[in-house]
Amino acid sequence: MDKSSYKLLSKLVSIALILALVSCGRAEQTTAPTNGADDTSTATNQEASSAAESTEGEAAETVPVTPPVASSNEAAAPPPAASPVALAKQDCGQLATQQEMNQCAAENYAVSDKALNDVYQEVKQGLNEASKDLLTRAEERWLVFRDAECTFESDRFAGGSIAPLIQASCMEQITDNRIAELRQTITAETDFAAADAELNEVYQAVQALADGDAGEALTDVQLSWLDYRDAHCEYEANLPSAGDVKACLAAITETRVWQLEALQEEWSL
Repeated sequence: MDKSSYKLLSKLVSIALILALVSCGRAEQTTAPTNGADDTSTATNQEASSAAESTEGEAAETVPVTPPVASSNEAAAPPPAASPVALAKQDCGQLATQQEMNQCAAENYAVSDKALNDVYQEVKQGLNEASKDLLTRAEERWLVFRDAECTFESDRFAGGSIAPLIQASCMEQITDNRIAELRQTITAETDFAAADAELNEVYQAVQALADGDAGEALTDVQLSWLDYRDAHCEYEANLPSAGDVKACLAAITETRVWQLEALQEEWSL
């Protein structure tokens, strides 16, 4: 699906939701660091610490494993997604207070961020100038997508003590995915046409769960993801070891399907 299709889809979903609300006689009203691609570190140890410090001054509360009631701003932390890379990290879910979990998530993200910087520089050193330029462009577009996605996910919990945890966990997961992509260890389980069809289906499902502002934000995130996906696969297609570009598109699309499925499950609760 191209950018114009996502924009049209977003408008159609919005119109459908408006008509549904009118028929019921009621209408509910329900950024990102700028980094150069040569330095993909967007949350240095200092920035990582600031994420945890945003909850300083709050009384430390013991967070039950299964809280009896959770508001939208104080929802229980989502279970960690399986990482595509092996890095030594902490189990934040075993900690007692929200502040401790926020700090833990920030530290885990810092580990991923450093690993990505190392892999990026290592990969870049072995490229010719044309491939370096393509990698730089892909990395810049990945940064835009990463920041847009994680801001989108954490905005739902804006003002809540869990927001730093959501932000850092999102950054960690997407960074780990990027490491695997640069190492070329991600392979698609299906072809591009099937992966794209699955993506369209889950994207529509998430849009149907979003209100007006969230729906528009999701469209913007998806457009930034398309830019990043296309730039990365163009980079891969120009490598000496390049395979079928559709295999690259399929692999990155499958990863996006999993991300949106996680959002769909969370928003359906």
